Amino acid sequence: MSPRRPEQNAAIRERRIQQILEAALKVYRARGYHGAEIGEIARVAGLGRGLIYYYFRNKRDLFLTLIRRTLEAWQERAKDILDADLSVVERLARYLKEMCVLALQHPEITYFHTTISRNLRVIFPNEAEEVMSLYEQYMFVSFRHLIEEGVRRGELRDVDPRVAERMFFSVLFGALDNENMITPEHIDPLMEITLFGLVKTDGRTTVFG
Repeated sequence: MSPRRPEQNAAIRERRIQQILEAALKVYRARGYHGAEIGEIARVAGLGRGLIYYYFRNKRDLFLTLIRRTLEAWQERAKDILDADLSVVERLARYLKEMCVLALQHPEITYFHTTISRNLRVIFPNEAEEVMSLYEQYMFVSFRHLIEEGVRRGELRDVDPRVAERMFFSVLFGALDNENMITPEHIDPLMEITLFGLVKTDGRTTVFG
């Protein structure tokens, strides 16, 4: 048997890493971070325990990789929306809808991010800032730039992009809460309310004006 080519080895490596990460998502969903043991992740992945340590230094390294890879995948998915030749409002609507659709398609990833992001300083006391910077890099910065573009073009109110960002993602993560996950028929109404609010206006100053 001839030795495997480097690209074959790389493909096998990537396939095994993906197996491990998918198993980690399932075990996390059932046990949480502190209850997720390497041995169980190996069993769910159908691999030997030692092979997990071949690819990852420890459980923390495994889960940090899981955070990074899933955020990278989301950024790649969102890029086409954010760069589309559409109005800012249309891109915001598509961005929100895509996140909701993906959440329904991949509930383990949704559960993972909505829960682990609330407990970063507990789970990763020494790497919390690093992880927060990943969310900043892969999610928040591009969204904030879109808000700034909308304000410049006069499509959006002159709001602080960070306030708009916080509101937007608070609504989104609330809708994706694992105990009360949004249903497909509620995605469009959620988009409407998130982008245009609850209050009917006639152009006069609001109560906060």
